[in-house]
Amino acid sequence: MATMKDIANSVGVSLTTVSNVVHGNYDRVSPQMVQRILHAIEEMHYVPNMSARALVSHSSRIIAYVDTHSPQEAYAGNGFAGLLLSGLEGVVTDHGYFLMMRRGTDEAVLRLMLNNWNPDGVIFRDCVPMSLVQFVKNQKKPCVTINTYLDDPTLIQVRASDREGGRIATEHLLALGHRDLLFIGAVHTGFMNNDQRYLGHCDALRAAGIEPDPRHLINSLHPFNAERGIEVGRRLAARGGFTGICVSGDQYAVAIMSGLREGGMRIPQDVSVVGFDDADIARMAYPPLTTVRQDGIAKGQLAAEALFSLIAGESPDPARFTLPVKLVVRASTGPAPLS
Repeated sequence: MATMKDIANSVGVSLTTVSNVVHGNYDRVSPQMVQRILHAIEEMHYVPNMSARALVSHSSRIIAYVDTHSPQEAYAGNGFAGLLLSGLEGVVTDHGYFLMMRRGTDEAVLRLMLNNWNPDGVIFRDCVPMSLVQFVKNQKKPCVTINTYLDDPTLIQVRASDREGGRIATEHLLALGHRDLLFIGAVHTGFMNNDQRYLGHCDALRAAGIEPDPRHLINSLHPFNAERGIEVGRRLAARGGFTGICVSGDQYAVAIMSGLREGGMRIPQDVSVVGFDDADIARMAYPPLTTVRQDGIAKGQLAAEALFSLIAGESPDPARFTLPVKLVVRASTGPAPLS
């Protein structure tokens, strides 16, 4: 089996130069030499001994990404989750690390995984218990969360301006003359970003002199399932009594629109729908979905860069990690129908 010394002899460079390339430290080696070394690695079938490296350096070179959504929820059905993962992976790879992803909500299983693989840092997404964050902190490992609002001023929590997003989505419908509005999302179920979006929705209603009605909150079920979303739309079409809907995620919004149409409602002539995220599915929907845009790739990149800052011993300001949102108006919203 080839060794780094064999690679160095083959290319005619020092062992240190080969080591830099193997560890992803490309800034210390010319681009031409990086390509020559990578070619030699491929030709000689060199495989780094990660276990030995971890023992010597006390570093696993692994970043754990724990997504607390159910494993039953397919990433193919959630374009935003894919954007987030792309942003994370790009930064992790650029730093010469490996990204280990685990999905699920079983805290005992997650603790076992973190113990067994000994990652150098952990990124949690969404429905994260504070006890799990504290478990990582007690191990003296850097930790960053995404989409959380945990009561810990020292924790870096990367998030969008969720409450503002819920507010501007609702204000858009109110400006079009809608007064009978529904909000659909996983509210009061541990998904803290959805709670914030609903609070923004209620802020806009109260500013317009409308008291939020708990009966107008439809708690969507998780994990996401397209047929479930379509069925919600069918039931709402049969129920009636509303002209506008704010949905906490694009994939649910598109499924609900499909069910509304099956139930005989026209969009936007009978009902206007606003989503959240601006994933690709929003532009491909029929009609194209008005939504609140957040930058999924930037959110993933920001979380990973924050983690590497912590690994380097830096102390970023936790207040700097909220991303802006923007309303994107498309054809799924229009003036409220005349009564």
